[in-house]
Amino acid sequence: MDDSSSINVGRILGPHGLWGSVRIEVYTDVPHRFDTGETLYIGSAPYQVSSCGSGKPNQLILTFHGLTTHSQAQALVDQWITVPISQTPDLPPGEFYHFQLLDLLVLTQDGEELGRVSDILETGSNDVYIVSGEGGEILIPALADVVQDIDLERGVMVVSLPEGLR
Repeated sequence: MDDSSSINVGRILGPHGLWGSVRIEVYTDVPHRFDTGETLYIGSAPYQVSSCGSGKPNQLILTFHGLTTHSQAQALVDQWITVPISQTPDLPPGEFYHFQLLDLLVLTQDGEELGRVSDILETGSNDVYIVSGEGGEILIPALADVVQDIDLERGVMVVSLPEGLR
């Protein structure tokens, strides 16, 4: 599957047991993503979930059809589990997935280029966008009075920086 048309939903941490199960770290909030019968991708290969069990916090134990040995599971360690972008649920207007915001060009209301969204920090109260540009990194809080507009078609985020943020 083409990386630009898919999103990461999990990462394989290691084998679990002797019969091909894998421990994964979960990177999605979509509850049904790992249900029995769902198709996920590892690399460009599709894998159908045959069972899913809970593990440590933010981890699951998955078994895939056709994956039956410890060595097959070991060969998948550190690989990403992906799904097509088309399988992401629609969000309400004004809400965005992180993958949609990464690499957006960030401009001030005056048109000054600050850089691109390089990462997103999840804090207790609001997300914080890390914007990397020629002047270094700027941390921009994801607040309505700071983020004025997000235009995914143009690939642009317009912000109104509070005093002292630079």
